[in-house]
Amino acid sequence: MKKFDQDLLFCSAPEYNSLTVDLHAGQVEKVDPLLAWVNSEFGFKPIVYSSFFGGTQGDGLTKAIENLLKKTDDCELAVIDALAAAAHSLVIALGIFQGKLQIEEAIELIRLEEDLQVDKWGLVEGGHDVDIADLKVLISSATVFLGLLRRISISD
Repeated sequence: MKKFDQDLLFCSAPEYNSLTVDLHAGQVEKVDPLLAWVNSEFGFKPIVYSSFFGGTQGDGLTKAIENLLKKTDDCELAVIDALAAAAHSLVIALGIFQGKLQIEEAIELIRLEEDLQVDKWGLVEGGHDVDIADLKVLISSATVFLGLLRRISISD
């Protein structure tokens, strides 16, 4: 929760800048639906900033997220923490946790900006490809562990 206000999805590229217009369009297409889900799921619309330094979210959304986290057990909380750390986004982590996002969708959201840079400037072998593989391992392993936790609790 300490980094919740700086969530990756709460920072939007300006649409009026020629350098960021493509990124903004991608965010509208891919991020906005997840933010709409947050609004419907928790009853509070996230505040999105165009500054890298962001701002703060309203108390209502913050309390709603805290309440959800308090209802999780230690293993679930560990999964959410691992996902949030890898994604730089508690929203993406909760999207996976709540079944709103699949692994590939989450990775696409996390890498949205970097993938646009790769499309424009090219892939750095031994850099971007390693980062992608590492991210896939981090997100997939935590998500699979969550699935196993749920299978165990169903069979109990």
